[in-house]
Amino acid sequence: MENQSSAKYNDLYSLYQQKNDSAFVYLVKHASKTIPLADTLMALSESKENEDPAKIRQLIDKAKILAEEIDEQLLTFIEFSDIYTNNAVPKHFINNTALTTDEQYNMFILAREARIWWPLYDISRSYWKSKAKVIDSKTRKTLRLLATELYELNKTITSFKDEDAAHMFYLADNYKALMLGKLKPHLERLKKIIFDFSGRK
Repeated sequence: MENQSSAKYNDLYSLYQQKNDSAFVYLVKHASKTIPLADTLMALSESKENEDPAKIRQLIDKAKILAEEIDEQLLTFIEFSDIYTNNAVPKHFINNTALTTDEQYNMFILAREARIWWPLYDISRSYWKSKAKVIDSKTRKTLRLLATELYELNKTITSFKDEDAAHMFYLADNYKALMLGKLKPHLERLKKIIFDFSGRK
């Protein structure tokens, strides 16, 4: 009975792993580009001092929607990057997220700290409350820095999308580890930009 139970567990574990690998490949192959968000942030940074406030509000609202999509996409990449080291059992984290390794856990924390939506929310609130309706130089610089990093992030995501899906599936563990490694520098730079803007350490 013990052998039967172990065999059943191993079968279920294998199916779970295949399901997770398949989802990872699908998410990567259908990943959204970060260019639309980068272009919107750059447009905001280059807007005229006397730009129509309605146009600025429209750009900010568009950026917030796009940022939320990209933020969630990065978190989902990390969640589905399980590499099953030593048959690790998934553990629940925040928002019912299942993570299996310390690297994955640390990356998930980093991605939450690097969420682009946060500074955009602050920018939106400040612009709404401001009587002068201007975007100051610090905000413009932050928007440019975020946009520049997003252009680079798009190159990384595209490099994975260009891979053969079948090849990626059969070498899923390698690609998952590579994905985490490639995303980490982007997230660290985004976090620094965001923390510098907000004055956090």
